[in-house]
Amino acid sequence: MGIQLSVRGNPMVGLYARAAEEFAVVGVKDESILEAIRDELDVDVVATTVAGSELVGAMLAANSNGILVCKHVTSRELEIMRKVADVYVVDTDMTCLGNVICVNDRGAIIHPEADMEIERAVEKRLDVEVARGTVGGIKTVGMAAAVTNRGGLLHPNANDWEVRKVEKILKIETEKGTVNFGQDMVGAGVIANSRGYIVGDDTTGFELGVLEQALGFVEW
Repeated sequence: MGIQLSVRGNPMVGLYARAAEEFAVVGVKDESILEAIRDELDVDVVATTVAGSELVGAMLAANSNGILVCKHVTSRELEIMRKVADVYVVDTDMTCLGNVICVNDRGAIIHPEADMEIERAVEKRLDVEVARGTVGGIKTVGMAAAVTNRGGLLHPNANDWEVRKVEKILKIETEKGTVNFGQDMVGAGVIANSRGYIVGDDTTGFELGVLEQALGFVEW
């Protein structure tokens, strides 16, 4: 279960891709990476930048109801992403929506200082309950957690209140842990949906065990 890899030598694979249940958007046109994501997660895959950035995992938020991107996205990028999902442009200067939104198909935690436009877009376009909060004291909740419809891995410093909030709003069970030999911003190191995961190739065996439990693939 799961694949370990790096993108251009960088094990922070979650920065370069964002996956939902039926699709993934990848910021680099590397066929081996596209194939790995397609096969492991069983999704349709498109390759494009977002607002000119390869770091699409940081730039966009997504669930089964669609993709949210900032107003700096180009028409060509929108055209490519709309091959696999509905895409909605949010009128906000907070460009890295993948950083500030932690979402699955049931709920979302967003940056406590996110624009109201972002909150409304998550509620209306992604069609989920929204709460503001932090994970491990980190406001960029999309990078401090890796979540799917089956479970979630949270920043190791997440406190009990933060854990309960994530589990209540997203309706999942979670574990705390790291990836890539101690990297605590776990959302930057994981690409996942309910069928599988991709994680950075610096991730240790112990970290893999925690990740697989957190995402609901094994039970301890």
